[in-house]
Amino acid sequence: MKHLGKTAATAALVLTALATPAAVALQADDKPAQSTVKLTGDEWVRTELFFGTDKPGPDVSDYQFQKFVDSTITPRFPDGLTVLSGQGQWKETKGIVKERSKVLIIVYPIDGADESSKKIEEIRGLYEKKFQQESVLRADSTEYVSF
Repeated sequence: MKHLGKTAATAALVLTALATPAAVALQADDKPAQSTVKLTGDEWVRTELFFGTDKPGPDVSDYQFQKFVDSTITPRFPDGLTVLSGQGQWKETKGIVKERSKVLIIVYPIDGADESSKKIEEIRGLYEKKFQQESVLRADSTEYVSF
């Protein structure tokens, strides 16, 4: 997505890190102490995609984005996903560009992650082409998940 640059990506990663339970405490000598937190669940992959909505002509509407979710994303990830609406910004040569954005969150098992990753890349490419975007930001991490 051309509309969220490295600064926004860094901020998103920092916010994700801040939302993760602290598993490390510092000892008096500033060395990490052993964690006493018991993580529950199984290790899964979490992927976040950041979609910009600015484009030449009218911006991507909520209706258009929902149609994209229904026709392109849901068939690839029918077990579940989350879409959040937000405000993004990025820096280009002319200055700061601000826009509405959508964040897609998908978690999937590590077994089969290669196939899921291919589907995610398809989604990114299709969105970029359909809505004239330079890129769609992708952030991957591993999480402990239980249902």
